[in-house]
Order: sequence, then structure tokens, then C-alpha cells
Amino acid sequence: MPREIPNDHPSLDLKKSLEFVFSNLEKGVTERGHHFHLLSLGTIDKDNRPQNRNVVLRKVDMANSLIRFHTDIRSNKIIDIKNNSSISLLGYDKANKLQIRLTANATVEESKEVLSNVWSKMYPMSRECYRVKDAPGKVVASREEVLFEDEGDDKLNGLENFVIINCHISSIETLFLHSAGHVRAKYIYENGAFHGEWLVP
Repeated sequence: MPREIPNDHPSLDLKKSLEFVFSNLEKGVTERGHHFHLLSLGTIDKDNRPQNRNVVLRKVDMANSLIRFHTDIRSNKIIDIKNNSSISLLGYDKANKLQIRLTANATVEESKEVLSNVWSKMYPMSRECYRVKDAPGKVVASREEVLFEDEGDDKLNGLENFVIINCHISSIETLFLHSAGHVRAKYIYENGAFHGEWLVP
């Protein structure tokens, strides 16, 4: 016989459930081993085909319905976003048996000051990705053709390829898996706040 969901489980209250989701998304920013450290990003390409790839969660701001990730400005995902800014993000937290689905409007960060500030705080290993000489996804004859610039004395080589994507969340769907019955909800961001409702799992 399936056990009951504990009365204090966050999935049983719309407000607590949303707070729990954002709390774990914030952990995904700071804890490399957290299941929300990587989210699956969905975009639509120029041929109207869906494309998915994982991105690293870099910032979460519940008050402003915002999350961020970093990427190379030469990547195909930038082309997709500039062509169609509607995106989706998917994550699964195995420890809490929690799936989240987000819809959002993606924008490319334009502030050079913001980009330079974030760049200066990144680990050298993270900055190295942006020093690859050719655009991500370019066909090469061999691995030896994948070349990287030196970081330079000022450590700014690669900064011209670095960009931040701001994802302005419009909705969040949560699904908690329970042996006693799954619990699903949806939150719409309107007038500066999230408004939740229950859904059939």
C-alpha cells in the first residue's frame, strides 16, 4: 500500500513548493554537484526545428523572475534566440524527485560593464572556453585544428566571445514524484509575482 505524502512536504502547498524550487535552483548556481547545476535549454532554429542542449545555471533571481547562463556569442543558440526569443528550460532534481519546466523570454546582455565584471570573477578554466579560435560547431578535419588563443597579459582574450543570456521566466511547471501520487502545479508570472494553480499530474 503506498505511503502517504508527509504533511510538511513542500509539494502540498503552492507557496512553499515555489520557494522550494527557487531555493534548489539557487543551490544549482553554487553547488556543482547539484542536479539543477545543469538545465536543458530548448530553442527553435531558423528552420523551425527544436534544438536542445545543456547549459550551466549561473544566476537565479526569484523576485525578478530571472535566471542566467553564459555562452559563446558565436554559438548557434545565439542565432536561435535572436530569431525567436521564446525558450524552454528543463531540470530534474533526482534527490527530491522534482521535475521543473520553465518557459521564458531570452535576451542577450548588452552591458559591457556587466560582462567585464562577470568575466573578471570567472575561473581561468571557464574563460578558456571562449578563447577557441573558431566558432563552436564548425566542422574541422581533425581535433588538431581546434586551436585556442593564449589568455594574454591582461587576461581579456576571449572576452569578445563571452555573453550572458538573461531568461525572463513567464511560467514554471513543477512535478513532484511520490509513490502516494504525483503532485503537479503551474505558476504564471504576472504583475511582478508568480500565481500558482494545481494541475492533474
